[in-house]
Amino acid sequence: MDVSVNTQEQIVKSFSAWMPMVLVALILYGALFAGLTIWGLMQFFGMEQAVAQTVGLPSGVLLLGGLFYIYVKWLTRSLASYQLSLSDKQLIVKGISGRRTIEHELPVGNVKKIHIGTHMHTMQKPTYGQGGAKSKAASRLTFVLSNGDYFKLDFAMNAFDNESLYDFLAAMKRKGVDINLHG
Repeated sequence: MDVSVNTQEQIVKSFSAWMPMVLVALILYGALFAGLTIWGLMQFFGMEQAVAQTVGLPSGVLLLGGLFYIYVKWLTRSLASYQLSLSDKQLIVKGISGRRTIEHELPVGNVKKIHIGTHMHTMQKPTYGQGGAKSKAASRLTFVLSNGDYFKLDFAMNAFDNESLYDFLAAMKRKGVDINLHG
């Protein structure tokens, strides 16, 4: 059983809770990039302030826009390459965990628990207005192995089709794995 992966368009739509945080960040980083570009033009190219502002503002905005586009493309391609497969005795998990890529192929009997949206550290607990952070924590799958080790698959609810993921979790529950789903 392979869990269906969302299309890149569906992945982008799944991040709608992040929009307020993204817009604020773009405004703040936009001002920073434009300011640094203007400063660089004045310091390194000897431009007058008025000319540097005329050139620097659009340049800073274009630079930030380009970097944001590259990041979104990287994220959607990364999430579109996730894999969650279950055969009779093997579980294959591929995706992103924190800042690294994970690839695990392990016997189903070694998996003790799979939980959705759990194991948030105190520093990760969001405060008011951080819907994106809540969304990330809620979309995380945590796999706990029988030897006590664990690994996380970030953005799983964004990467996978929810019905297909639910079917996978139900199949794992039938195999005796503790799942934090009801129904």
